[in-house]
Amino acid sequence: MDDKIFHKILHELSKENGYKLTRIIDGVYELKKGNKKVYIKGKNFGQNTSLATAFSKNKAETFEILRRNKIKAVPHYEIYQPAYYAIFGDQVKRNRARINAVIKKESLPLVLKPAEGRQSRDVSLVYNKLQLNRKIRDLFVYEKELVLSPFRDIKHEYRCVVLGNKVELIFDKVKKERVKRRKLVFGVKPKVLEKTEKPYKKLETIAKRAAKTLKLEFATVDIIETEKEGFEVLEINSSVCLGHFGNQSKEYYQIAKNIYKKVFKKATK
Repeated sequence: MDDKIFHKILHELSKENGYKLTRIIDGVYELKKGNKKVYIKGKNFGQNTSLATAFSKNKAETFEILRRNKIKAVPHYEIYQPAYYAIFGDQVKRNRARINAVIKKESLPLVLKPAEGRQSRDVSLVYNKLQLNRKIRDLFVYEKELVLSPFRDIKHEYRCVVLGNKVELIFDKVKKERVKRRKLVFGVKPKVLEKTEKPYKKLETIAKRAAKTLKLEFATVDIIETEKEGFEVLEINSSVCLGHFGNQSKEYYQIAKNIYKKVFKKATK
C-alpha cells in the first residue's frame, strides 16, 4: 500500500508540474519536461548524499554516530556474517564475544534484526542464547550484518519528517505491540501531533539534531518514548515512506502530498 499511494502522488505531482513520468525500470523513474530530465529511484529524490544515505541505512552505524554526538538513541550492536568478514580475523569468535558483552550489558530478552532491515521484517525477540544463536544462523543465510538491541516497553513511537532542517510532520504511530510466538507483532494507526501538544517541541529538536548530525536533507526520524528511558531515537531513514500514513484519510493524503510536493520541486528546480 505504501508504494501504491506514493506512486499515485508522484503521478499527480508530475502532471501538475508539467512533467512526463516514465518508469524506465522497476523503482526508477524519469521526469521529463522539454529537454530537462530528472531521475528518481524509489522514494529517493536525490536530496541526500550517498554517504549520509549509507549511514542512515545501517542501524548500528546510525547509533554510533548519534551516541558520539550526545544524541540519545536505542543501542544497536552489530554482528557480522563470518563468511563476509573473515578478513578481520576469527569472526565467529568476535561475534561470540560481542553477544556475551551485549547480554551482560543489556540483559535478556533482546531484539534481533537485520542491520539494514525495514518495516519490521525478520525482527525477533530472543529470550536465551540458544534461541539467539539459532535465529542468527537462520538470518545469516541471506543477511550480511545483524544487530542486537535492548527490548523497550514502548509507550509511544513518533515519526518525524525532516526536510531542509525543518520538521514538516510529526505523527504518533499509536503502535500496538505484542509478543506472538516470540516474534514482535505490530499494528500501526498514525495520529498527527499538533504543534501545541506537549512533546512536539522536544521531538522537533531531537529530530532536527539527528538529521543534521547525519547530514540528511530529507529523512524520517523515528523516536520512541518509554517510562524508563524517556525519548530515544530508534532509527533514521533516508527513504521517506508516507504511503501508509497517506492512506488513512483524505486529510492525511494531502499532508503527505504537500511534503512530497516540496521535495519534488527541490529535485526538479
